Amino acid sequence: MSGDDQKPERSGAETRGHDDVVAARNTIASEFTTSGDFLSSIVAGMLLGLGADYLFNTRPVFVVIGVVAGFGVGFYKLWLASAVLEREAERLRGR
Repeated sequence: MSGDDQKPERSGAETRGHDDVVAARNTIASEFTTSGDFLSSIVAGMLLGLGADYLFNTRPVFVVIGVVAGFGVGFYKLWLASAVLEREAERLRGR
């Protein structure tokens, strides 16, 4: 391979701009992941409740229990995600 195939080096300003874009994309992806976890917990609880209601022939009892449990699991996942962000913020402040 020749030396022409290599990517040109970026200047400091270009690197900072690129890093800002990557950080913004990672933040957006993280927010979508967190909200997806929350919503999927609720939907999973609802589906499990529907299955239990079908199995035991009890109408909205297990659906309600499943949705409430899904909310609980979803909020627990949000709490864990916020704890990770808090630890990261404390680590960055300690520099």
